[in-house]
Amino acid sequence: MISTNTHNAMLSDGLESDSGSGIDPESPSIGKRSGFILFIFALAFRMIYVFQSTDNPLFGVPVVDAHSYAKWADKMVDGIWLWDSVGNYLPIYSAFLAVQQILLGPSPIVNKILQSVMGAGTAVLMAQVATRVWNRRVGLICGYLIATYWMLVIFESEKFAETFSIFFLGLTLWLLTRYSNRYWVLFVAGFAFALSAGVRANLFLVLPCILFWLIRLNWSQPQAAFKAALLFACGTVLIIGPIVARNYYLIGIPMLRAQATWSLYSGLAPEFKGLHPPAGILFDKYMNLPRQAGAFSEPETENFWGRKLWDVMKGDPAGVALNFVQRILIFANAREWSQEFDVAAYRNYSQFLALPWTGFWLIGPLGLLGLFMCRQPTRDQTLMIMVTVAVILSIIPFKVSDRYRLPPAVLLTMFAAVALWYLYTWFKAREKRTLYKWLVGGAVLCLICWPDWQNLAARKSARHYFFVGLHHESAGRLHEAVAAYQKSMDEFSWDADSPYRLGLISARLGQSRRAVDYWNQALQREPEFPQVLNELAHHYLRKGELIAAEMQMAASLKLAPTKVESLILMAKLQRRKGDTRSEFAYLKYTLDIDAIDITRQHLPAMLLADRFTELGSYGDAIGLYDRVMRSRQLDKLVRVTAGMLAGITTARYSSPAADAQIYWHYVENEFDEFKFFSLQAKFLNGSLSEREFRRQIGDSPDWKVSAEYVIGLNRWLNGDAASALQAFERCLQVDTARKSRIRYSPQKWAQEDIERIKEGEPQNIE
Repeated sequence: MISTNTHNAMLSDGLESDSGSGIDPESPSIGKRSGFILFIFALAFRMIYVFQSTDNPLFGVPVVDAHSYAKWADKMVDGIWLWDSVGNYLPIYSAFLAVQQILLGPSPIVNKILQSVMGAGTAVLMAQVATRVWNRRVGLICGYLIATYWMLVIFESEKFAETFSIFFLGLTLWLLTRYSNRYWVLFVAGFAFALSAGVRANLFLVLPCILFWLIRLNWSQPQAAFKAALLFACGTVLIIGPIVARNYYLIGIPMLRAQATWSLYSGLAPEFKGLHPPAGILFDKYMNLPRQAGAFSEPETENFWGRKLWDVMKGDPAGVALNFVQRILIFANAREWSQEFDVAAYRNYSQFLALPWTGFWLIGPLGLLGLFMCRQPTRDQTLMIMVTVAVILSIIPFKVSDRYRLPPAVLLTMFAAVALWYLYTWFKAREKRTLYKWLVGGAVLCLICWPDWQNLAARKSARHYFFVGLHHESAGRLHEAVAAYQKSMDEFSWDADSPYRLGLISARLGQSRRAVDYWNQALQREPEFPQVLNELAHHYLRKGELIAAEMQMAASLKLAPTKVESLILMAKLQRRKGDTRSEFAYLKYTLDIDAIDITRQHLPAMLLADRFTELGSYGDAIGLYDRVMRSRQLDKLVRVTAGMLAGITTARYSSPAADAQIYWHYVENEFDEFKFFSLQAKFLNGSLSEREFRRQIGDSPDWKVSAEYVIGLNRWLNGDAASALQAFERCLQVDTARKSRIRYSPQKWAQEDIERIKEGEPQNIE
């Protein structure tokens, strides 16, 4: 119990003036000078890490969720701001990254500096909040604890959403404690809260706490209480409303994001023993389960995991309860670790950050102790307690370790500062009985937090060298990639992804026997690995062993019945067997899985269109090419290729052939940056003369072969079959240096059209 004299002395100490800042009890603040010093210190702390960590081979390389955020941001930079399917993330953080790229460029150092500034700003904001809620010295302790929290520093340097979320959560709390009597500020606070919770959706569970606090704050004036809560809610809806509306438009259900029920299931089901499965095949296995059960759409998938959750809670309530206790212990565990990328490895690239700075080893027990010390909270302290407890409870059933613990850790930092300040005050006042009582309580909390009760050290799943290998492989440094994958295999006996990648590299180098050996190792580590089964099927298919290939494909499709790559491979297998009906059935099935979203099936759509063309179903082929061309979520190279194929197929086989100009005009207007295609479209539309077209195309064989074909096609469409025949003959004589990466076959078309002209087939210009 805190004595009144001690409490009053603490408040008095906390409100003493900061030179030049004008602090007074009516407007407590850490002061401009102190705030500026804190900000510069926190920013410099982060910049030291950023510049020392440049030796990390993954410096500036987004991995796991960060990679997904970055890919979505790239689409936004390309002008595709709307999404065509409900995903695991809301668009808010990706939009933030996109705006960064548009305004400041794509350099990874830009993001690191900007988010480090936000991290330093968070330290100042939370210091201001703690000062208003308690006193200035608590605020400064809180600010410097956040400034030196090494786990925060690492994530602030990566493209994960936690930095963004924590900054806007701090801004929300500062606005609420500083300007709770100004209605327009409450609207802004609601907007800031939506930005925070919009990238960490579990934080929406805090919303009822804030609304209750606002109503309670104005309890004697019901109209004012209602208005305050309504304005805050409106600020939140301004961000979240359009997202929910877009998702409703896409799937017919007002869903905020996908996989919410999966996250809850993986958090509560005893089979996971308190930890979410790591990225890679161990995670993908669970993602295949809804498809195996026939759940294809997002609503069906949510219902699938919801039913499994209900079944496990009903069938094993004791196991669920025990798992929940395990997750509480994991949350309280002092170890800072990650299931996604190895934060300890990242930390070791900076000698400065490797020093024993603030971590959960300090924040955890002291923060919980500070919560218990708040026996008679004030109005604002009540808000902080409610928000902190709500945030902690919001992550325990979902994802409790790793970066997901950072938002509650930052809130607990305020209470850790309170605990430190109280303990110091009691020591200074020689209140031994009170001091000893709370020291014993702190010791008990240390016994909960410091020992590794859940054996997390032995359950490490963040594979640093695996992601290093992925990066080297994507950059073409295959020797370095092989070395990194080998290290990951040696470190993690369950790592099946590394031998899978090693098999791909071996196959790429023509070492088929070694590739098969690696893939068999991957299956020994993880028998349910559809991608490995696909690669083995590819291997057998190339060798002509169709029965062995079909066995591998059957096993793969049993595990992942809607995996597009597997269905395409099975279609190719049926084609090799001469079973056209089964080939078409597999290709069409890939489109029927989700007829709305062509972005997920553009590869089978293009393959199916190619086969329609080969078998004479030209209208169906053109229709598929058209769908791909107009899907703005796809890569532009895929779209422009589809547009040109639609135009050429229309010109060669459809009637009237002049309709092809619809596609060529589209290519000319939408894809002018692709000179290879745009020049052909302009020539076929009549915007370029043949002479100018030849001049701009140049002498590159890979371009010239297409130029000769479209010249011949243009002549044929204009009734000059004889000169068209000459152009087609020249097309066949061009010796291309390499096989084209795209499905563009001018020499094949030229040979076919020569035969058609010789058979006397007329052009289709009318």
